[in-house]
Amino acid sequence: MTTVGELARAGALVLKSGTTAAGGSVPVLTEQDVLAGTGPTGPAGGAAEGDEPVLTELGDVVVPLIGGGTVARVVDESTAGAALGRNLSLLRPDPEALDPWFLAGYLRGSANQRQASSYASTATRLDVRRLRLPRLPLADQRRYGERYRTLASFEESLRHAARLGEQLVRGLYDGLADGTVEPH
Repeated sequence: MTTVGELARAGALVLKSGTTAAGGSVPVLTEQDVLAGTGPTGPAGGAAEGDEPVLTELGDVVVPLIGGGTVARVVDESTAGAALGRNLSLLRPDPEALDPWFLAGYLRGSANQRQASSYASTATRLDVRRLRLPRLPLADQRRYGERYRTLASFEESLRHAARLGEQLVRGLYDGLADGTVEPH
């Protein structure tokens, strides 16, 4: 096993923190976006004085630092180029050393949350450097990574079905209330 901190020290990945504040022209990827699996919804932002915004790239892995569970999301076309919002960490794996889907998938394990979390009075704060993953050859990482990618796609399909179900239920409530749906 190894940790994200060890991988960063070895050069297998670059670790960056979000520093974005309002005021620029680049959309911001927020922690809520990462949790919901959406594109950047934060208002266009720039860096705080003296800071350059951290811009996401395809294959980056983004991890929220605060919350009740470990979430790790691979940056795709819908999130590439967004500024990294506050309370997010970006892991940029070297593609010759780490498969991004393997990295993201393994980091989502609940054992990692327990290993790398510290608890404040009301929130859990994640220490990304303490997240652990196994040392595997790149070919094996890619096999796992493909399974994790498939699982992430299934998860997105479930989110989409839930949104459609909520719209259907809301429409039925409205239809019953305004008389366009009969209570047979």
